[in-house]
Amino acid sequence: MAAEEMHWPVPMKAIGAQNLLTMPGGVAKAGYLHKKGGTQLQLLKWPLRFVIIHKRCVYYFKSSTSASPQGAFSLSGYNRVMRAAEETTSNNVFPFKIIHISKKHRTWFFSASSEEERKSWMALLRREIGHFHEKKDLPLDTSDSSSDTDSFYGAVERPVDISLSPYPTDNE
Repeated sequence: MAAEEMHWPVPMKAIGAQNLLTMPGGVAKAGYLHKKGGTQLQLLKWPLRFVIIHKRCVYYFKSSTSASPQGAFSLSGYNRVMRAAEETTSNNVFPFKIIHISKKHRTWFFSASSEEERKSWMALLRREIGHFHEKKDLPLDTSDSSSDTDSFYGAVERPVDISLSPYPTDNE
């Protein structure tokens, strides 16, 4: 690594969606997705959430005007974005998941409103994860020609080669 070391950002806890959207440097992506519930009681629920990706952190809000996030997580340690065919239902036709290199960490499930939208979110997340590890961008071509679909998902779904340091890197 170069002399300037990169550190994974930590999500801000108390920031409104509109404040986050107007942060210097902008956001990588923002929009509505369904998010799979995280508690035992909520596992079958997929509430609509306003999702923002900012500086390699994912924030989700009840709406685009919420004063604070419902939750947020850093993409640190996450190395794969994949379609989640096992989660496909009549209500969630375009689900995808973000997978951590360690089984101890949560796999996050989201569902987009269209195939085009799913491809766009997956490509962007893959690029955000790969940014720290591979130093190259994945092309964000989300054109919906069926012959390219397999090659698109082949590139996006392949795991990023990462190694987790046992030592904290953000001067904790």
